[in-house]
Amino acid sequence: LAARRVPYGMLAAAVLAEIDGALWLLDAADARRAGCGLHGESTADLSWEGDAWRRKGVRLEENADGRLAAWGAALHAALLSGAMTRCFELTLQYGNDRSQFGRSIGKFQAIQHQLAVMAEHVAAARIATAAAFPAQATQPALLPSAVAKARASEAAALAASIAHAVHGAIGITEEYDLQLHTRRLHAWRLAHGSEAHWNGVVGKALMQGGAGAAEFVRALHP
Repeated sequence: LAARRVPYGMLAAAVLAEIDGALWLLDAADARRAGCGLHGESTADLSWEGDAWRRKGVRLEENADGRLAAWGAALHAALLSGAMTRCFELTLQYGNDRSQFGRSIGKFQAIQHQLAVMAEHVAAARIATAAAFPAQATQPALLPSAVAKARASEAAALAASIAHAVHGAIGITEEYDLQLHTRRLHAWRLAHGSEAHWNGVVGKALMQGGAGAAEFVRALHP
């Protein structure tokens, strides 16, 4: 049994997994761990030999119906949205504080354009993420969570690149907080499926539904 790109897999004592439609709590102590994240990041591939996972694992619930996938997508979309928001705040502040050629760099049209693009993507990710957590629901549904994770993951790479472009060299220094957020953006972008994976889930649902795109969206967010 193998679990790929497990968040905090290098540190976790247990792993919650959906196997053949059932939820299992797996003992990570017997798993072989292989780090697969960025520098200083604890994402790992875990693998169990033979049926070791079954002997020590605890079967929690039958018929999980994709709930673990929905939670993973929705929660990581929320993490991405929060980190992107903080990156935008840092970048906006730096653009106002940093001066070049006698004025703050935030007054240059090229920088303003980059900040505007970043703001649009951050706002779109936050709106999509909020839609995955409707007030009347006790847990996120799969398709809204898929949309949220796909949109947030897509925005993450662009937000990180713009933030570092505006900050320049200071953005990658250990003493400055930006790198703490952008490193996690790249890690969380892939956690529980990248935008390519979740776009595929949404596209498949659209094609199977038989309705047009507008009707599909209206049914997704009534």
